Amino acid sequence: MRRLFIILAILALSADAWAWKPLFVGHRGCNIGVENTAEAFSNGVDIYGYDGLECDVRVTKDGFYVISHDETTNRLGGNLTVADATLAELQAEQYTQTRSGVTYTGHICTVAEYLAICVEKGVFPVIELKWTTGINNNDMSNFDGLARLVIDHGLSDKVIFLTSMKKSQEYIATHYPQFTRQWLCNANWEGNEEWCRQYGLNPSISIGNFDANTVRTFHSMGLQVAMWTVDTADNYLKYSNMGIHMMTCNSLKPSEMPELDDINWGEDNASTSNN
Repeated sequence: MRRLFIILAILALSADAWAWKPLFVGHRGCNIGVENTAEAFSNGVDIYGYDGLECDVRVTKDGFYVISHDETTNRLGGNLTVADATLAELQAEQYTQTRSGVTYTGHICTVAEYLAICVEKGVFPVIELKWTTGINNNDMSNFDGLARLVIDHGLSDKVIFLTSMKKSQEYIATHYPQFTRQWLCNANWEGNEEWCRQYGLNPSISIGNFDANTVRTFHSMGLQVAMWTVDTADNYLKYSNMGIHMMTCNSLKPSEMPELDDINWGEDNASTSNN
């Protein structure tokens, strides 16, 4: 009996060793709170338990790094263009957003505040670079200040810089090779595999624009595949079984998703486009 117990215990430990989940990243924080605000970022960890927090960075008129998906604040009830406004002007605005039937209010979040939340909560930052003053394909003069913020917060080995801007990616790879980088893409990943390999860029591909063969191709180059945006259990299982390393979510709770025993490299996944 004792021998049987030992065998069962070993088998249980072996099963646990193979169980896995992809990393979960909160999209603009999460859907509880106005997007890209301190409330949404904190709730992404406190309520959803995400491993990382994604944000969108722009530069103000007076040179501060703030978090805003859009060029203007109009969609959230403001009336400013971020690049033409000072930090004080932006902070004076109150934003409103209704999500899943609940209306939230909030204020703009600076990158410094966001990074402090990441440090406090013990999660990694995913910083999406938008085309903004001094951070774009033609001019990266403001990136150094952003990089310094990350370094000063002790997050050099945890940060992920994400952008679709190819020249910006090449700049970061050349000047800051210590930072992990992801290339934001859709179906345009095809034909850019060698470029990703050359610059050490892990692709972050939108849902429906890849299949298991895509993941296998990048894995063969030593690259991890991330994806956006996943908010159903069915899609969690569908894409995780392709070997996805990371998925960005608005409201999916990692604790409610089953652990996976293995990666399904079956013919159905390998040959079928997943829309």
